Amino acid sequence: MAIELRKVSAGERINLSKEQAGLKKFKIGLSWDVKDGVVADLDASLVILGANEKMLADDSIVFYNKLEAYSGAIKHSGDERTGAAEGDDETIMVDLSRLPADIKIMIAVITIYGAGQITPVTFGRVKNASVRLYNGDTNQALYQFDLTEDASRGTAVEMARIYLKDGEWRFTTLGDIVGTSANGLEDIVNKYKR
Repeated sequence: MAIELRKVSAGERINLSKEQAGLKKFKIGLSWDVKDGVVADLDASLVILGANEKMLADDSIVFYNKLEAYSGAIKHSGDERTGAAEGDDETIMVDLSRLPADIKIMIAVITIYGAGQITPVTFGRVKNASVRLYNGDTNQALYQFDLTEDASRGTAVEMARIYLKDGEWRFTTLGDIVGTSANGLEDIVNKYKR
């Protein structure tokens, strides 16, 4: 029986340990397209948090300028500046079996950097923003969440939360605006810094 991609809505909670029994690796794929005439660089990042919902260290984030963490347990595919890639623009692979025990939460985010723009480029000027969760061993897409118009005024949006609860990994879709500054990544870091 083939596993089909399931579209999920904001706030939906999935118990990965139960629905995807035996899942040891997962991949987060983030994709987007900019509207005609828009010049902006969108970036996928994964913020790594402890039980207190704060970054474990000052650099507990995997992003375009830090492509790997925890001896390769978390790996970023690299910066895609145009959004023109077919399928996912940027991906982040996580090996759950290699994560340190103090990692309890991971937040997948998309941020916008409108270099040289007088006013920030917001998600209202982006289309088709989505996050997909894959089985990291088989590359089978499991879940997809599409960003809605609610995030149109933001430059930093939390797309999904992957967290450990009662010894089980869970996945929740978000779509929450975190920032509206010209560099959305700074807003994310400020929210979660220690």
